[in-house]
Amino acid sequence: MSARLKDNDQTLWARFLNGNDQALSLIYLRHVNALLDYGCKITSNRDLVKDAIQDIFCTIIRNRQTLSATDNIRLYLFKALKRKLIREIQKSHRIQQVEGEPVVSFNISFLCSFDHTDFELSRTQKQELVDAIEALTDRQKEAIYLRFTRGLDYREIAVILNLNYQSARALIHRAISKLRVILADKAELFSQVLWVLFQSNRKPVF
Repeated sequence: MSARLKDNDQTLWARFLNGNDQALSLIYLRHVNALLDYGCKITSNRDLVKDAIQDIFCTIIRNRQTLSATDNIRLYLFKALKRKLIREIQKSHRIQQVEGEPVVSFNISFLCSFDHTDFELSRTQKQELVDAIEALTDRQKEAIYLRFTRGLDYREIAVILNLNYQSARALIHRAISKLRVILADKAELFSQVLWVLFQSNRKPVF
């Protein structure tokens, strides 16, 4: 890996603000897979997600002179993508609001993930795992996805979900507790859920 690819986000962002367009290309390559995967959890319209990502980076280029320094590009991009996708979804149909926050469906499709583990599971057991995850609320699904699959910390999750720090922690704790209760007599299956949650998604981008 080149030294430039090893640059941290803060350094790359500073280089971009100083006029280095290659730095933004490196930022794009570093984050596009995660952005695409996250966006496709919010909407099944893959083309809409790809267009939204492109629009975000075009906007960054246009607004370079007015942008501030940041040490967390990932958080900035995730928040921007979610906000843009919600606006696009709202154009086609109303979105339920809970305490002023838009509620969107969040689809975590884990069935295929259970085929690539060290556990020997029957079709019935795999379906039980999927059903357990589907029993979570959309916000719980999004929170555990951001925490375990994407590795965001509680502060970052709080920003994306428009919550305070303690509420973000509580949301994730309730999600895990709910899974534990649903799978109370299936300790091995509960371990399998946690294993899958901790696996980063590395699907091809385009």
